[in-house]
Amino acid sequence: MLIFVIMKTFHFCIVLFLFALLTACPGINYENAQKKLEKNNMDLPDPIKQYHNGIHYKISNLFEDGYDKDFVLKDDASTKVIYDLALNFSVEAFDKKEAKAFQFAFTDSVDLLNAVHDQYIIKRQNSLFNQFTSIKKPIDKSIGFKGIIQTIQGETYEFDKSSSYFMATVEIGNAYYVFQMIGLKENMGYLYDDFLSILNSIEK
Repeated sequence: MLIFVIMKTFHFCIVLFLFALLTACPGINYENAQKKLEKNNMDLPDPIKQYHNGIHYKISNLFEDGYDKDFVLKDDASTKVIYDLALNFSVEAFDKKEAKAFQFAFTDSVDLLNAVHDQYIIKRQNSLFNQFTSIKKPIDKSIGFKGIIQTIQGETYEFDKSSSYFMATVEIGNAYYVFQMIGLKENMGYLYDDFLSILNSIEK
């Protein structure tokens, strides 16, 4: 009986030791996204190539597939997220037929690129409290495609923390691609250049 108790105690101690070892080690080696960002001079590190609906672009490998579709218009949009930074990214494509449907909503003469962009901006504005929208500007010619870029700030819920939405619509071939990067306003100031880097990496 005494031997049985000793063996049982010994096995219990081994289980406790293994549990402590397995739960402690990941914590020692784990480095969150914020630390990796700081180590990389506040730039998102290690861009890798991604594909969506006929185009390639590069984003940081800190992003993983996201399943939240609340901030996009289309179910087939590609959505990514960095949970540690509460940072979301998306890209979605609209064909000419869809662009013409957006264009029909405007009384003035608006080209298809501006129709897609403006319609998306209006929908985003209507979803926010206390929103502020920057002036619409053309994207830099170095990107190699015609496009528009704009930033919106606002609260998802009244009295909530303000978020920033970096938004660009790019005409590539016969389609119009809307890119978004979304995060808390307080964190987004140093990520604007990362958004521009994504646009600069676009390839057909």
